Amino acid sequence: MVPYSQEISAEVLNKKVSFNVSRVPVEMAISPNNATAAVAIIKCMNPVESVLILRRACLPQDPWSGHFSFPGGKKEDEDADLLATCLRETKEETGLRLESSQLQERLPLATAGRIQKKHLLVQPFLFVIGSSPSLTLSPEEIQGSCWLPIKNFQNQSRHQQVEIFPGHVFPTYPLDDYYLWGFTYGLLRSVLAMEEVDNYGGHGGG
Repeated sequence: MVPYSQEISAEVLNKKVSFNVSRVPVEMAISPNNATAAVAIIKCMNPVESVLILRRACLPQDPWSGHFSFPGGKKEDEDADLLATCLRETKEETGLRLESSQLQERLPLATAGRIQKKHLLVQPFLFVIGSSPSLTLSPEEIQGSCWLPIKNFQNQSRHQQVEIFPGHVFPTYPLDDYYLWGFTYGLLRSVLAMEEVDNYGGHGGG
């Protein structure tokens, strides 16, 4: 495997971040060393500012089967660090190889899987690219993708409170025939500095 992370400058990787303690369970120490997964938030500037959202394949063994997510996944032994994990997973899932110059920021740690009681400490990375590239999706992992216009997501009137599970209502953003919700929804709101809402719930993909 190409050690992608070695291409990234120390200046970018050492950017100061603040950790959102409310998103991390007490039993999990808030340290990058305890993060076991990474996601790529890929912002495209043209033709309109948008972010890449994937639709996970429907797999019985996947607790987030069919959910919307950012590219990413769990760290493997071959990965030098979580940035390597992020770049490898993005390449495997979308065919997109991100460049070092496109990395804008290492974001604060976030916790996924709370509603499924599968707490996973995730390291998000923010990338910015010029225009939306063609993607080659991995059919084993990903069933679809879209470039979600940021302006649309920032329009609060498009958001809905939806009963995702019986008796459990979550803030959501309708997308195709389902909803963007949970971890991915909350993380995107945070990245775009939108007003906090309660009960992001579980993973929601990513």
